[in-house]
Amino acid sequence: MQRHPYLLALSAAAVIATVGTACGTGGAQPTVTVSPTTSPTGEGRLSQQDRSWLTEIHQVNLAEVELGNLAEKKGATSAVRSVGRRLANDHTHLEDKVTSVARRVGVSLPGSVAPADAEVAKRLKEESGKAFDQDYLATMASGHEKAIADTKTQISQGSSQQVIALAKQALPHLREHLAMVRKAQSSG
Repeated sequence: MQRHPYLLALSAAAVIATVGTACGTGGAQPTVTVSPTTSPTGEGRLSQQDRSWLTEIHQVNLAEVELGNLAEKKGATSAVRSVGRRLANDHTHLEDKVTSVARRVGVSLPGSVAPADAEVAKRLKEESGKAFDQDYLATMASGHEKAIADTKTQISQGSSQQVIALAKQALPHLREHLAMVRKAQSSG
């Protein structure tokens, strides 16, 4: 299966969170800062896994909302417009939870989408019709597959109970999104 640029952004977010340097696409990214020894909640030291997942899911949410709104406007089919609307709405709600947990555990999140996601958005803005629909749905399928895998890893390897609980809440929604995207792909 061919890797989609959307997936690169998710992997890049982990690197960005760790070193706070520019992504390979050339854009600088704000660093993620964490309290050095304990979280503000006294939960103990956050693991790199916890920090990386919060950053990754945050950037996924930002991209999903932006691209979902785009699909709602540009989708050639009602299925794509519906998927876009649902993903934008659901990822807005998830983002509220992510930012709340990040604040409680002392993680500062980037203020914008990952550079690779910005490139995807730019490309999709230039497409239309069936090409847009196919590219959008392929991007959403690949992105959700990666987000599901990363969320499962967070659940099994995370150290913060708050972050793990959030991942457990997010996982069924991510799976539901993937099923919805795949259904739209098969109908179009």
